[in-house]
Amino acid sequence: MPTTPAQLPITELDYDQILSNLVDFMKDDPAFSDYDFTGSGLRLLSRVLAYVTFYNNYYVTAAVNESFLDTAQLRSSIVSHAKMLGYNAHGTQSAEITTNVTAVMTSSSATSVTLAKNTKFELANDASYLFYTTDDTTLIQNTTTGFANNYEASDVLLVEGRPASYQFTVDVNDPTQRFIIPNANASFSHISVVVQESASANTRTTFVQPTNVALVNDANAIFLVSEAYNGYPELTFGNGVVGKKLVHGNIIHVDYYISRGAAGNGIRGPFNINDPSFSGLASGVTATIDADTVASYNGTDAEDVDQIRYVAPLMYSAQNRCVTGEDYKALILAEYGDSIAAINVFGGEEGNPNDVNERPAYGHVYIAMKPKVGLRFTDSTHDIIMKTVVAPRQVIGVLPEIVVPDYVYVVVATKALYDTKATTRSKDALVDAIKTGISEYATTAVEKFDTAFRFSRLARAIDDTDPAISSSLTRVEIQKRMHPTLNASNSLTLKFGGPLLRTGTESVILPATQLTGHRFGYTAANGTSFSNCFFAEANDVLQVVGYSNTATSAAQTLVVVQDSIGTVNTTTGVVTISGFTPTDIENDELDIRLNALPVRSDLVPSLNRLFTVDPTSIRVDVADDAVTTAANDFYQGGVLR
Repeated sequence: MPTTPAQLPITELDYDQILSNLVDFMKDDPAFSDYDFTGSGLRLLSRVLAYVTFYNNYYVTAAVNESFLDTAQLRSSIVSHAKMLGYNAHGTQSAEITTNVTAVMTSSSATSVTLAKNTKFELANDASYLFYTTDDTTLIQNTTTGFANNYEASDVLLVEGRPASYQFTVDVNDPTQRFIIPNANASFSHISVVVQESASANTRTTFVQPTNVALVNDANAIFLVSEAYNGYPELTFGNGVVGKKLVHGNIIHVDYYISRGAAGNGIRGPFNINDPSFSGLASGVTATIDADTVASYNGTDAEDVDQIRYVAPLMYSAQNRCVTGEDYKALILAEYGDSIAAINVFGGEEGNPNDVNERPAYGHVYIAMKPKVGLRFTDSTHDIIMKTVVAPRQVIGVLPEIVVPDYVYVVVATKALYDTKATTRSKDALVDAIKTGISEYATTAVEKFDTAFRFSRLARAIDDTDPAISSSLTRVEIQKRMHPTLNASNSLTLKFGGPLLRTGTESVILPATQLTGHRFGYTAANGTSFSNCFFAEANDVLQVVGYSNTATSAAQTLVVVQDSIGTVNTTTGVVTISGFTPTDIENDELDIRLNALPVRSDLVPSLNRLFTVDPTSIRVDVADDAVTTAANDFYQGGVLR
């Protein structure tokens, strides 16, 4: 008597399970009830059917996954989805540096000379790093006596990479023609396009990238840059409605730079002009670098797919206009996200009405950004961001402004006991590993406007550095740095970002040493000069103190060099300084540092205030846990000694 065959399960995705289901299905049929499926020809057919089913499952799963931004794996799919959300992912971008240039010419007859586009600058200590000017630049003669052969310009933009060019001829009869620059390392950020009318007509039109496509008409000569399926930059031109349309026979001349991407960041110069086409040049260099010189920045490799996934939805929600704080963030990150480590946008209404320096400023929007390289962007970069990103999209009546982050440095001192038999690291290697762990924790979890410094997590990161660490004790101080003008009166306001801890009658501002404070020289009101002075606090009054003689530390007497130089508000952590006139800074340092203990070891950023850890200020010591005196030498009663 015939029976109804069992249903074939169709939910399995694994090949072996699919094959097993097929065999079981056929065994349920009476015609195959006694059939040996292990060595028969039907076994081979079953395996083929299982493979076909498995392939179809994989194809459908992959196709569905590639249809969504969150699950797509192929870069080309992710880039395509981002385009649908109004975000144009980018490939490699050249690093930039803005610097002053001086060219010494063989003649002083001209009042100015021209530094041509693509003049080559070589890094003085590594000629393999090349930077070029992006436009013709006028150098003005120095009229100072003895310097007439010097021709100078300030804020000259140099771009890392090697100049290259490519040419396309428009063929309207080829529907598959695409204008793809055949170089994976071509910089997406510095592409210039000139269109020649034809091979027989030399009339040329410069095409530019638009800042707002919505304002483009059929007469505007524009082009767009996007990432092609192979990762190369692809140029797209107007269609006669949005942007000027190309015609048959047009010749497209493309100039670009072949870049090292992110490897070009962090270069501060100086550079030498090494270009034989610059006639009459005796020598040429950029300005001598110093501590304030901003290193090259904005060089990036091809944008990471996770970054594309993150920014694309933000761009869509911003709708190409700056209304909310998230709109500002999304639009700025879309253009400069690879160079920005942290960003915060806040309204002027968030100010503190009780703080004269932070009163509410209604109608204002403030943007604070920390670069990935260095502590602040240059003023010229701020101007570029305002003009190209913010201003075209801002709401009428709102005044956006870029402000510099107000850094509060977290000074970490830690001592740890460890089992020397449980690790292969030497003592010095363990110290270096702990310092690296602290720096990495700061980079990933502290130096952001939307994250707080959590002491317990720092302690956990230290203990997790090596299984051999048995215990550790860490002390956290907060530090403000000031850059006074020497031999001149300085008035400053320093904000620690929270209440300061007072221990008994001791100074809230901790005594400075050569290592921690960058002490300074100061002249008292009676004309006595003191060296190695530092700040101290007594009853909320700030003082300059120093030692009365140069004998040994044990014999020195601490005296007040100048009283009432300012005030200390321990509740708000605000220090005001007025009439401060230092004569020098110890070891020719550039800043003076004030350290204090916070009431709370958890530190929360706000507005443009940002906590950061200077790797050079991290102090770490370790000792053998087996030595009975080590613990007493390090800490006692939970207090770091």
